[in-house]
Amino acid sequence: MDLPPKVVSYLQDEFLEEARPFCFLIDGDYRLVDSWGQSDWCGLSGIRPAVDMREPAPFLVGMPISAVQKFEFIEMPGRAIVTMHVIPDNGQCYVVLLDARREHASIQSKQQSVNELRLMHGRQHKLIARQRDLISELVEAKSELDHHRREAERISANKSRFIAMMSHEFRTPLASIINYAELAGESGTSSNEIQKSIETISRSAMHLTSLVEAVLDDASLDAGQVELLEHDFEIVGLLNDMAAMMAPMAAEKGLSFAAYADPDVPKTVYADEVRLRQILINLLGNAVKFTVEGGVKLTATYNDGRLVVTVSDTGPGISIEDQERVFQAFERGRGRAETGAGLGLTITLRLVELMRGEVSLDSMPGEGCTVSVHIPVMAAEEGSTSSVPVLPLPGEETIAAMPLSVLICDDDEDMVTLVEHYLHRSGYGLITSSDSSEAIAKTLKFDPDLVLMDCNVPGVGGVVAARVLREQGYSKPIVALTASKLSDEQKSAFTRFFRKPASMQKLLTEIKRLTH
Repeated sequence: MDLPPKVVSYLQDEFLEEARPFCFLIDGDYRLVDSWGQSDWCGLSGIRPAVDMREPAPFLVGMPISAVQKFEFIEMPGRAIVTMHVIPDNGQCYVVLLDARREHASIQSKQQSVNELRLMHGRQHKLIARQRDLISELVEAKSELDHHRREAERISANKSRFIAMMSHEFRTPLASIINYAELAGESGTSSNEIQKSIETISRSAMHLTSLVEAVLDDASLDAGQVELLEHDFEIVGLLNDMAAMMAPMAAEKGLSFAAYADPDVPKTVYADEVRLRQILINLLGNAVKFTVEGGVKLTATYNDGRLVVTVSDTGPGISIEDQERVFQAFERGRGRAETGAGLGLTITLRLVELMRGEVSLDSMPGEGCTVSVHIPVMAAEEGSTSSVPVLPLPGEETIAAMPLSVLICDDDEDMVTLVEHYLHRSGYGLITSSDSSEAIAKTLKFDPDLVLMDCNVPGVGGVVAARVLREQGYSKPIVALTASKLSDEQKSAFTRFFRKPASMQKLLTEIKRLTH
């Protein structure tokens, strides 16, 4: 297509002004023959004919000059950006350089925009992925919070039910104690009525003690304050004790009771006898309590270092859904009697886990219940003896054989009166104090033959008072008689330790042993 000369001239001017072409001719050895146009803009000013152009234009090195070629966006030594055209001509070659800075800048700008767009898309994808993760985490957190809320509501409802139930459990024996105590104190009450009142008060007090112990055991397990005290003991003897304890209870309800130990069970094992005894009492007590007819069976086997004790009954059984609940704190199986603290199975499970064992339950409604406890134990060598020190058996005689005095520090007036009655009856003189600081002063002044100290008393406290007395040179026995639970380090401040409620017969026997 032919264009008008004026248009051609215009386009040429526009092209020449924008491209600023510079052309040079080289021979087959890359030497300059001639050049045309302005060369300063592309960094080739000052070149002379016959110069080797590979020095000022190193991009020519190794480039064939026998074919037409086009190279875009070459950076010149002066940092100019050019488009190079190579045009061969009879052994020589024209090299045309065109200014490509604007086009190169435009392409760079576009490429930067593309890169920024890609980067933005990448960030958007990451943000979307993070949003999805956050939404998923929020959904999981909400689900977990809902679960914890429902669990907290369930525990709160169970605790409320537990408090209401325990209020009844505590008030009933307390009412018996108060009413029968009033009856025994009335004038004209016969000796038979007084004896009946005493027996009822004793039974109610024992029941209250068992309730308190259950609640305290559960709290101690929750706080991680229960430690195992393992030693060698005869497992058959323990089973015989269980049979002697539970058989009369079963007989009262017209139930049979059987206990059996497999011949493979070692005679002596190394474990915590007290905790195992507590576990069996809880399981057997429940079995006897909830069985109406039939019987209860206790069996023990030994397999691969594990003692397996199984309690089976012919009671009403436990449904599948209730089996998942009865071992939880403050939970009961539906239809089961509302008596006791309701913590027996919870404490049992925690004690078994403390002893590194497991509990299994097999039951169906109307088909009885079988609970098996699997506890790892070590078979002790024949003839080994218990590592627990054996306390001397209390003697029958508790009467003081010589004039002796005892100082008692307790802020409970009823407790002081009770101990005073027994000590006076046994022939001991008594010094009383309701404050630990006062007890220190009286002990150092009167030098009693024994100090009976409650730990939770006003002043510096019983433990500190015992240590102060030792530091002041008092070397006679100091016996703790307290409801507080003491650590081994605290117990070391005392000669002996008695936990309330303590047997007065045992306390008097120990006082005589320590003072004679």
